[in-house]
Amino acid sequence: MGTTSEKRIDIERRGIELEYTTLRSEILKRIEMRQQIVSIALTLAGIFLGIGLSNESVALIYPPLAMFLAFGWAQNDYRIRDSARYIRENLESAMPGLRYETYVQQKRQSSEGLGSWRFVVLSHGGVFLITQLLAISIEALKLTFNPLEWVLLAVDLMAVLVVIWIMAQSGRKAEKK
Repeated sequence: MGTTSEKRIDIERRGIELEYTTLRSEILKRIEMRQQIVSIALTLAGIFLGIGLSNESVALIYPPLAMFLAFGWAQNDYRIRDSARYIRENLESAMPGLRYETYVQQKRQSSEGLGSWRFVVLSHGGVFLITQLLAISIEALKLTFNPLEWVLLAVDLMAVLVVIWIMAQSGRKAEKK
């Protein structure tokens, strides 16, 4: 029969294992959610761009929608980074054998990529940005210069700038600790 301190250590170890497992599951779920958001953006882009080729101003509705999807994508990205940082800083040091998040962070810091940009941000953020620009381009070719189109175009350009800002915020490397 173990001593009280051995039981306490065993309970703490099981708690750390449970917390680690839960956080890793959350990370995987959020990665899936990010992928789903990109899939939704591409589906909506296909619908709005397809209809926009034959109907006036329809494609101009897509860029603000893409902006909100980009916000959802970034929210999941931030929570993934927060969970990974928590695992790295709080759980791995308390549990021998847990090293994956530290390993990934070291690999990330050692690879240059494109300066401070993370490839995942470029690939997914690029989907939002390029589809927004395509929607604006489709409508720009057939503008009739009515007030609604100008308002939608102004909103769209603001939405593009917001997506660029989101990409810049998400593209920063996590601070080194």
